[in-house]
Amino acid sequence: MKGDDGETRMYMPPLLPPPHCETKLITRSDDTENVVKERLRIYHETSKPVEDFYRKRGKLLEFDLPGGIPESWQKLLQALNIYDDDEDKKSAAA
Repeated sequence: MKGDDGETRMYMPPLLPPPHCETKLITRSDDTENVVKERLRIYHETSKPVEDFYRKRGKLLEFDLPGGIPESWQKLLQALNIYDDDEDKKSAAA
């Protein structure tokens, strides 16, 4: 998915609530598409300088994490040079 600036942006389809929770779902009055787009614009505007700061210093680690946590957890741990407890090595879990 491309952002307004032409850069690739992550896309995640909406996560629907479980059927037994649907009747309890509350939508806030400010949860509109325009409000969410503005929140994301502000997030990107304020996080970009931080990202650039660490990229220029060679401290920004970039990698793809396709899928959800179960599909990506091991790849994330490997990228951070951290290992799962099951392997009797360092762990990211506290």
